[in-house]
Amino acid sequence: MDEKELFDAKNIPESNWFKFEKVGDRVMGEVVEMFDKTSTNPQYPDQRVFIIKQKNGELINVGLKKTSDYLMGRTNGVALGDMVGFEFKAEIPAKVKGYAKAKSIEVYVKKGAPKVEGGNF
Repeated sequence: MDEKELFDAKNIPESNWFKFEKVGDRVMGEVVEMFDKTSTNPQYPDQRVFIIKQKNGELINVGLKKTSDYLMGRTNGVALGDMVGFEFKAEIPAKVKGYAKAKSIEVYVKKGAPKVEGGNF
């Protein structure tokens, strides 16, 4: 493969970050890695990142803002191998006029789920 062939737009992988775009969006899978990520942009808060293995075997990243005591309280006990789900439940009006609506995310955790080849499904 030559340089021109490799550096083609068709070879740029899709993002593996899950986006909560509309109410009802959800993602689930087995936690294979998790870590806290410091923001490099002061406009955005630090995140707790979960890398989860979905039913189809693909890995996807889910980032939750660390400024939410609600989300951090529900994810503090999550361990590798647990099944997790994240669901965009509602939009909450912004406290400051002109700002974007907040996204209410619910966390679901099933601890100690039995292992099944390819994931806990």
